[in-house]
Amino acid sequence: MKKLQFYLSGFLALQLILAAGLFWREQHQQSLQQQREALLAVTPGQLQRLEISAGDDTVSLKKEGDHWLLPELHNLPVDSEKLQSLLDKIADLKAGWPVATSAASHERFEVAEDKFQKRLRFYSGGEKPVAELYVGTSPGFRKVHVRAAGDDAIYAVTLNSYEMPAQANNWLDKQLLAAGDVERITGPDYRLEKREGKWQFAEGEKKLDADKARQLAVALRSLRITKPADEVPEADPVRLQVAGSEGELEYEFMQADDRFFVRRGDREQLFELSRYDYERIADLRNEALVLEEKEEPEQTAEEKPEEEKNAAKS
Repeated sequence: MKKLQFYLSGFLALQLILAAGLFWREQHQQSLQQQREALLAVTPGQLQRLEISAGDDTVSLKKEGDHWLLPELHNLPVDSEKLQSLLDKIADLKAGWPVATSAASHERFEVAEDKFQKRLRFYSGGEKPVAELYVGTSPGFRKVHVRAAGDDAIYAVTLNSYEMPAQANNWLDKQLLAAGDVERITGPDYRLEKREGKWQFAEGEKKLDADKARQLAVALRSLRITKPADEVPEADPVRLQVAGSEGELEYEFMQADDRFFVRRGDREQLFELSRYDYERIADLRNEALVLEEKEEPEQTAEEKPEEEKNAAKS
């Protein structure tokens, strides 16, 4: 009996040891997870300004109301999806185990205060950043070394350096002038309307090439600018009026040598665009939109139906 009690006591002690081990392991993992999440204390929704530096370039992105703008680029809007993607990745950075922990290693990994590849400063309203991140060398595909200001530890994280450009034009919303879903287009010598889902000429009896009309609508819906224009060309504009999901819009397209420009009536700023986008919108005329009617080839005697041949004989 005593031997059985001895075995049971030993078994109970073993269970307690195993339970304690599992508890310690869980607590240790939670502690590591908390450390991993503490790499950078950034809450995207509370940020009011982001400053990115690389070499001699620095760009500021500033939040006004619900919109992020580029103060150094005519206060034009930021590509919101691109910025949100970066902020989400920064907030989700996991530290893991550091690759180095000494101050002497900062320059080698290019995350020092005076030697870095990228530096990101995050502001929540004041003049002092709430967080600062140094981005350095890359240990592999889609990986970079990073260091938070005030911490000597350097980590390898999943991030792309090209996702944080230090030039304002790379943050510009390139679809700023896109027309949305188009229902009506008035060009230099044509008027098109979408009726019951089908494109037609607004007036006249000519048949419209529906494919070309759809291509024009898609070109306006997906219109992309490349950058703000630094000068206004001396050229006669091609004007279009467009109606659709974005309301009534007026466009002016211009060409000067090998440069192409566009302006939309609700914005004073003139922008440059690609030759491709210019040509598929501004170069289109009524003649190209008319559907070419194919003439039926005249049938030879051999191709005529038997009834027609017999009628001709009689």
